[in-house]
Amino acid sequence: MKKNKKLFVLVALFLAVFAVGGTLAYLTDTSESATNTFKFGAVDITLSEPSWNATTAGDIVPGQSVAKDPTVKVETDSKNAFVFVKVTIPRGTAGGNTADLFTVNTPLGSGWTDVTSSITGLQAGEYVYAYGTASAMTSVAKNTTLPAVFSSVTANANLTESEIADLSNRSADIVVNAYAIQAEGLTNGTTPSAVWTDLGL
Repeated sequence: MKKNKKLFVLVALFLAVFAVGGTLAYLTDTSESATNTFKFGAVDITLSEPSWNATTAGDIVPGQSVAKDPTVKVETDSKNAFVFVKVTIPRGTAGGNTADLFTVNTPLGSGWTDVTSSITGLQAGEYVYAYGTASAMTSVAKNTTLPAVFSSVTANANLTESEIADLSNRSADIVVNAYAIQAEGLTNGTTPSAVWTDLGL
């Protein structure tokens, strides 16, 4: 009888624990989602030549200098940027030798550096100018108009009449391109050669 009573008590306790355990309710809560929208900015530049005069440039002689002032502006909607200007000078025969038909006149504008020698893959007649120094580019803030890269070019003084006549329509084109890349987040450094490589040109 005592054994049965003990068994009954144990069974009763087990059932009571089971019943309580099966109905436990913990205090819980779930927060609202935190959704953040990230909008990517852009790099935006323009290139102008305020002093360029097509009429003057259309009637020059060997050795003559002509106003040409490539000027870059980082626009108001742009992120901070590193800026380059590449100038492609036409090549031809001058004085019997293959040479550039024009020369960019120095000094360069304030803050600009000729980094041509540190850039790989350029062709003869191609020159690259960086805003900054030979060792580090300078970040340009939005809504900034940089000084002109240079102010003029000079036609090769060694050109002869026959060599000029051999040019297509007695003319030659100088091509100027400006390039910019975000100043923040680059991983290869800020030397002109590293940043130029990041441009992927």
